[in-house]
Amino acid sequence: MDIEANVKSIEKLKDFYFVVPDYQREYVWEADDQVEQFLFDIDSEYDPEVKTAPSYFIGSIIIVERDGQFDVIDGQQRLTTIVISLCALRDLLKQHRLSEKQSRYFDILKQWLMDFDIRSDTTRVRLELQYDESRDFLAQLIHGEPYVGEDTASITRMRDAYELISSHFRKVLDQNLDALISYAGYVLTRIELVVIQSENLGSALKIFETINQRGAGLNAMDLVKNLLFSEARETEFGQIKATWRKLTKNLESCGEGQSPLRFLKYFLVARYHKGILREDEIYKWIISKEGKAALQYQDRPLQLARELERLANRYSELVKATEYFGDGGQFPHVSHIGFINKYRSRQHLVLLLALPSGTDNDLLDYLGRQIESFLFFSNSLGIQGRTNEQLFARWAVSLREVDDRATVDAALRDSMLPYLRDKLPEFKSAFPTIYHTAFNPGYRQRFVLGRLENSLRQMAGMGSHGHQFIQSLQIEHVLPQTPSAGSIPDDYEDMESYKTAVARLGNVTLLEPMINQAVNNFNDLNGDWFSRKQGEYVKSDLVMTNLMDPEYQIGKNTGLNRAREKLGYLFNDWSSAEIAHRQKVMMELAFETWTVCGERIDEKPSN
Repeated sequence: MDIEANVKSIEKLKDFYFVVPDYQREYVWEADDQVEQFLFDIDSEYDPEVKTAPSYFIGSIIIVERDGQFDVIDGQQRLTTIVISLCALRDLLKQHRLSEKQSRYFDILKQWLMDFDIRSDTTRVRLELQYDESRDFLAQLIHGEPYVGEDTASITRMRDAYELISSHFRKVLDQNLDALISYAGYVLTRIELVVIQSENLGSALKIFETINQRGAGLNAMDLVKNLLFSEARETEFGQIKATWRKLTKNLESCGEGQSPLRFLKYFLVARYHKGILREDEIYKWIISKEGKAALQYQDRPLQLARELERLANRYSELVKATEYFGDGGQFPHVSHIGFINKYRSRQHLVLLLALPSGTDNDLLDYLGRQIESFLFFSNSLGIQGRTNEQLFARWAVSLREVDDRATVDAALRDSMLPYLRDKLPEFKSAFPTIYHTAFNPGYRQRFVLGRLENSLRQMAGMGSHGHQFIQSLQIEHVLPQTPSAGSIPDDYEDMESYKTAVARLGNVTLLEPMINQAVNNFNDLNGDWFSRKQGEYVKSDLVMTNLMDPEYQIGKNTGLNRAREKLGYLFNDWSSAEIAHRQKVMMELAFETWTVCGERIDEKPSN
């Protein structure tokens, strides 16, 4: 491998014409993050009082020569920012009448940014961005011409970087013009990079991989992309590039474009790896003997790129479904997971990504329904997300070849269902005394109560309520949180025992805001407060709330009345005993609501 590495000042980079190939990552540095840090680092080293300032090293770039120009394999973010910085310096100097010395600096900047190239017999810009997202924005900036095309995320970042850098240099200019010239001289002559020149693309990518694997550069997602290019035939570059662009857009569409590692980790754990895989171990595993054998990217890099893209599309759709709080949707039970496990949760995607890439949406959502049930019991028991992630990584293996509900059920009956049944005694012990705040935040409390409501309605042969209605409701404490004058019933020894009863899940119910406002007036526990509340509860469109009044019924021998009788849902008074009883009724409804493979977890396993 023929490698040449030299330390070069920014000024000496004029010996090269750089190209960022179209398969490379677009400009992703954020003005208020990496660009600001770039300027801060330079300012920290620059001392205008020192005549011969020490050099400041800002990293390396990896290049490979191709047709008289140099493809940038690594360092394009840094190099693009340097070019933008020199454009900003030139544009500020252009606005002033310059002395002879100052004009020389101005000419150096202009010549650095673009110059006549004898080999190509044309005037060329110092850095050419070939990826589509650039849309010639940087070329227009280098030429000092306004850009009038369509913006992309990359262009927005470059423009933001230019404005921040210009503002930064303007503060230097506020001192005087010579101060800016001195600063420009420091940037050009004392800021240095290591320019690593390789003989060919394969060697350059190997250097890139080695440097970044040791923590000096990019993340595993970038490394995988470059790994695929290094293994692919040149005729496949265009297809891999287009496939990777789709993958990136998929992740961007669900808000995860800036953090692609989670997708890559879940993809590998779901489809290929056995067990948990830490983010800092991802690339090490990929290039291991086991990883090479599993992924087969050395023989079929394009196929792996396409599988990544297909699963990134599924990942994106499932992330959006998890965050969807409306009714319906493409994956309604995956949306339920967003309610039960919080909308920012992602661990369930390991199981959903495990299914083969051609799996239809109905089967994905069917699996989502089982995961929803698991997460209800898991959250009720306070099991940590770390434990769930370990379980999902283990269970994913048996889901990789399923193709219908029967095979999904078979896999879960050997994994998820026995796990939950082992936890059944613990659940039966914990749930009767659980606080409603165990299901915080509020939207999750409303979701849990709403699912129990809909199960009761289903038992009674009634239609279900949608999420929008459920989420518009308020959580009513039957035993009020703030009793009038602090007076509590004799049923409670002290205020602490009273507050414990108030906090129980069995003491809360969903209620429309207008009705809740009315019942808030019934907090004098020395009177007929409960019967007055019952008089308002019957006005609700929620049967779990209606049935708090024993007189409430619909006809005779109806589904609702039979459901009430079956559950023993009848309350003439409201004390600790009634709260405990209602909470047991809620547990019964929970077993009916959150089944796995159509089975209640408190039932004996089916043969």
